[in-house]
Amino acid sequence: MRIDWGIAPVSEWAVDVLVFFGIEGSFALLPGFRRWLDGQGQWITRSAALKDFQGKFQQTAVIYGPADSKVPRVLVAGLGSEEKFDVEKLQGATSAALRKCRDLGLNRVGISLQGLQGLPVPIDSALKEALVGGLLGLHRFDELKTREIQSSEVPESLVILDEGEPEQSIRAVPRAAEAIASGICLARDLVSSPANRVTPGFMVETARGLAQRYGFRLEVIDAERAAEFGMGSFTAVAQGSREPAYMIVLERFSSIPEKTAPLVLVGKGITFDTGGISLKNKDRMDVMKQDMAGAAAVLGVFETLGRMNAGGHVVGIMPCTENMPDGKAYKPGDVVKSLSGLTVEVISTDAEGRMVLCDALTYALDFQPAAIVDIATLTAACIVAFGNEVAAVMGNREALTKSILDIGSRVGEKYWPLPLWDFYFDHLKSDIADFKNVADRSAGAILGGIFLKQFVPASIPWAHIDIAGTAWTEKELGTAPRGATGFGVRTMVELACTLPVLGIE
Repeated sequence: MRIDWGIAPVSEWAVDVLVFFGIEGSFALLPGFRRWLDGQGQWITRSAALKDFQGKFQQTAVIYGPADSKVPRVLVAGLGSEEKFDVEKLQGATSAALRKCRDLGLNRVGISLQGLQGLPVPIDSALKEALVGGLLGLHRFDELKTREIQSSEVPESLVILDEGEPEQSIRAVPRAAEAIASGICLARDLVSSPANRVTPGFMVETARGLAQRYGFRLEVIDAERAAEFGMGSFTAVAQGSREPAYMIVLERFSSIPEKTAPLVLVGKGITFDTGGISLKNKDRMDVMKQDMAGAAAVLGVFETLGRMNAGGHVVGIMPCTENMPDGKAYKPGDVVKSLSGLTVEVISTDAEGRMVLCDALTYALDFQPAAIVDIATLTAACIVAFGNEVAAVMGNREALTKSILDIGSRVGEKYWPLPLWDFYFDHLKSDIADFKNVADRSAGAILGGIFLKQFVPASIPWAHIDIAGTAWTEKELGTAPRGATGFGVRTMVELACTLPVLGIE
């Protein structure tokens, strides 16, 4: 869908449908909608459809006007109650509106810039969230379908209507929204694709495409080189798979001339997880293709930064492999030596995520980072604690974890902090190695973070994001169909663009 500007007097606006928003309850009309009604849409006030509209979240009402009108129909989308408004409501309402337009076969959809006035967010933010929500709501992964494919060409265009030339900051919003949606959709498509398609090699080619398009530096470390480097933890997981494993490194250099320390993003890239020798239950094994959602999110961040040509010095490190129960697979009871030199006793081969991440975290130190953020579908315990709509965040700097929480609340990604107190490490003590990779079932999400903490010096700001629950949804959400969500892309993009001014040390 193309996003255009339509700058003209209200009387000359011409679209197939004009989208406005309504509040639940007393149906308090937003100021911009009321002005349009008073000036151009008196016919709407006589419609029973408007009277029936309650403003509930994602409720839509289509109101038809005179056939010869330049705006023959208006679509009103519900935002829910004013007290519970947040950006997710605006995203979801726009998504519902554009899906309704697609169902009706409407090609030219208009959104009035003044119609967004009156919301408790700045007008540029309101426009961005509406556009991001609309673009994401229309996206479907259908590359592998041969029939019953929903058209991706309807609506053809979304026109932002205004009477006068908007400020340059607002003019730039559509491009930013398209870049954000593109990154999230890339992450979703990678996670939704089957594991026989998205192998570690496929992840390499995706990264290579990004590097070629946007001028990123790409380094690909295969299993042989990883072993030479001493990445014993990463290669232990990889040795059970017949698919070649790769540690992928993407680097975007800052546009600032002077050299700056990078933000390093580390994403878990297990392209299929059987659990290895510690085999998972067969129920829901098919969705274990989503165990590379952390790496997919990092690639999504680079897609967005590349399209926006924004952000500072950013490095993405993605350890990608399958976790399979082959005859050469690593075993419970094995002891492996990580790149850091620390030894790990393997209690469960199904705790492979932390095994590949620890070597990636150690490798990240070579970049002398300003901060490290890792993102991973790490623990089922996180789902038990928070369900499927909240991710866990933990780290060694309150300022960094708070920044992630604050950014998440602004962009519609929910996080909640967990502690990393030192006494939790007692659960991971080993009789024969420096520590174990798991303990018992208690505090599972925290122990995953505690394990990773051992590989990051206290001098480096670091945060760990567990997206085990949020990376995939079994029900349709406001802006996401059933399947991959692309969770984490927006937060990391915002962090990449704002880290230099956050004052994290």
